[in-house]
Amino acid sequence: MNNRLVILGTNEYQNPLIIRAKELGYETHVFGWKTGAIGEITADVYHNVNIMDYEMLWEEVQKVEPCGVASIASELAMHPMNYLLRKMGIPCNSIETEKIATNKYLMRCALRDCGIDGPRFTLVEDGFNPDVLTEFEYPLIIKPVDLSSSRGVMKINTPEELDEAIDYAMSWSNKKQAIIEEFIEGKEYSGESIAYNGQYKLLVVTEKSTTGAPHFVETGHKQPANLSSEMYKKVEDTLYKAFAAMDIQYGAIHPEFRITKEGRICFMEIGARMGGDCIGSDLVPISSGYDYMGMVIACGCGKEPSFEKINEPKEASIKYIITKEDLAEFERIKKEEPDVITRHSEIKALSDNPILKSADRTAYYIMAK
Repeated sequence: MNNRLVILGTNEYQNPLIIRAKELGYETHVFGWKTGAIGEITADVYHNVNIMDYEMLWEEVQKVEPCGVASIASELAMHPMNYLLRKMGIPCNSIETEKIATNKYLMRCALRDCGIDGPRFTLVEDGFNPDVLTEFEYPLIIKPVDLSSSRGVMKINTPEELDEAIDYAMSWSNKKQAIIEEFIEGKEYSGESIAYNGQYKLLVVTEKSTTGAPHFVETGHKQPANLSSEMYKKVEDTLYKAFAAMDIQYGAIHPEFRITKEGRICFMEIGARMGGDCIGSDLVPISSGYDYMGMVIACGCGKEPSFEKINEPKEASIKYIITKEDLAEFERIKKEEPDVITRHSEIKALSDNPILKSADRTAYYIMAK
């Protein structure tokens, strides 16, 4: 078998995958629109192709005759990746699993039908009757069924805020559908995992920080999360049950959930992909020692992933720069503890605009201690 690997996407969040694939000996063929992104330079061979034009993509990929296909941290790229894998006869998740993993309402239904704990919820679409919320307890949370990265998310504290929140969420949704659910109080986590042939492995739990209400944009992540061994085992068991409910069979999995003060584990959503915000690409290898990107590449080549550790685990975190205080803290660490910073993005000028979604954050830096 040859060593030519197709990678979908060229931006800075995809670039660590390109670098890791090259380290593992693959010839990287990177596909994506030409935008001047770093992956166009890092790739062994760059292909200027719209990855959402499936026929053109497949036509160009056949010329490469690759051994596999991979992409990380992108819900958009997950669909063409699985399309190519099916064309190549490499095992991957079903079309139905893809639909569930990218539609928050279908996801809620699948989890509910398998007895997974969760909030009361309902679908919002054209002709929605707010009377269905009579039995719901405020506060509520609304989000588009088809988006990620906090886009269109809003907390609803009273019935008077309902119309504005629905308009906001629906304005973001491509499907013009949103989901309203009862808001669950509790600290936010995610559980970075891998699947192969329907078998699951939780690699590490991530503890999250957000801007809080009303939009809950993530401001930082740290690994490993501070959980007792008993709670970790409960999380692990609950995650595996939820993954099976969605019939996730292959590849990275990024479940986001809250743990209430009573110990309930309630999912916010589950992505059949690696987590964004450098969680999978950077934090997991640092904090767990596992080669997460190597596992994703292996799955994309039809191989069983290796669980051999590639480094000694350390505490890992990513911090987002949003305020002047955030920037000052970054400058302090860079001056006083430069060795703990493993990587940082371009440090752009701070903005006075409100933080409504992940893309509104100014910059980030990653630390290992």
